[in-house]
Amino acid sequence: MGNSGLTHNRPVHAARVALVLRVVSAVFGILFLVAGVADVVRRTPWGFLGVIGGALILLGVVLDLRRERRERRAQRERAREEL
Repeated sequence: MGNSGLTHNRPVHAARVALVLRVVSAVFGILFLVAGVADVVRRTPWGFLGVIGGALILLGVVLDLRRERRERRAQRERAREEL
């Protein structure tokens, strides 16, 4: 019980950390995007940077998810071929 914070199942732990990082990145991307749009509406010069930054962060999250899905699909196909 003393080691309840530590996990011995490293792949599960790594997957959880990756999920948390993706969620945090997506939240920051959305915040930058919303703040950038608000700044554009108020006609401040930093608004476009916020919009571009938020869009790039969200694009990075989406591309990472697509890459991981492709890797899992390839791994499943390799496992089927081995059977």
